[in-house]
Amino acid sequence: MKQKGSEPNYHYYFKNQFRPLGSLSMHEVAYFTTPQSYILPIDRPDAYALYLIDEGKGIYTIGGKEFPVKEYDIFAMYPGIPVRCESDKTDPLKMFALSFDGVDARLLLNAAGFEPKNPVRTLEHKTAMSVSRIYDFLYTWRGPEIFSSTQATASIYALMSELVKTVSLDHSAIPPGWTGTVHFQKALDFIAANYSKPIGVKDIANNVNLSRSRLYSIFMQQIFISPQQYLTEYRIKEAVRLLDRGEVSIKEISTATGFEDQLFFSRIFKQIVGKTPTSYIKELSDSAGFQNKKRVKKLKER
Repeated sequence: MKQKGSEPNYHYYFKNQFRPLGSLSMHEVAYFTTPQSYILPIDRPDAYALYLIDEGKGIYTIGGKEFPVKEYDIFAMYPGIPVRCESDKTDPLKMFALSFDGVDARLLLNAAGFEPKNPVRTLEHKTAMSVSRIYDFLYTWRGPEIFSSTQATASIYALMSELVKTVSLDHSAIPPGWTGTVHFQKALDFIAANYSKPIGVKDIANNVNLSRSRLYSIFMQQIFISPQQYLTEYRIKEAVRLLDRGEVSIKEISTATGFEDQLFFSRIFKQIVGKTPTSYIKELSDSAGFQNKKRVKKLKER
């Protein structure tokens, strides 16, 4: 979320390194003003996010579809879905931002009226003020302690509750897309728990009691990619995390992320990351300190 290069003016910013809660956990929270014609350098978010516009206007693009955004608009980002957000050339954006993840995230976003095909809501002034105070509260409770993380999670639930309460839905009925979202979330949970095993799309579909074609349709509706692509990208994301830690060899990482063939793992890794695991390790070594270089050298030699 935090930008590099031509930096916006950050009124506050906090990145949470301690995320022990699986239900909902905050990644980052910020309040910032962008320069004119500024493009947020976020291509494919790695978490869910909600951006509330306090002032200004711009264009938000998700999955190739453009949405004009302005004061009191709040828009959602989704993991893995391409996005682009550009500030107006004369009336730049001033925004609250929150990124988060967890098993409840997608269900609550859906209940609050957000979908990848419909990612923007316009809030009434009273609701926007209430939501902005929750962003401030999230920053107030910043810190690495589990108490702070618990307070942050409680605040995210309060934020989602406010958005669910004010969405234009019949709350006595199941929200649009809820059934598909429930199956989608179950599929994500199954992948997260079993990606290290030799599972495939058939196993995922069987676990959530859907046909492969129906599972495919739900994934395309929710995140615009197939279940197979999501599974592959999830495995590679975990492989990158293990490489960053530098504690196991490439062969061990290949096995630990569900790839039985190390050469196939290296080929897929390069397709997604843009470089081979060996090249990735070398870059780690080049950017590391002297002691870390020793550790990376040992990793390569295993």
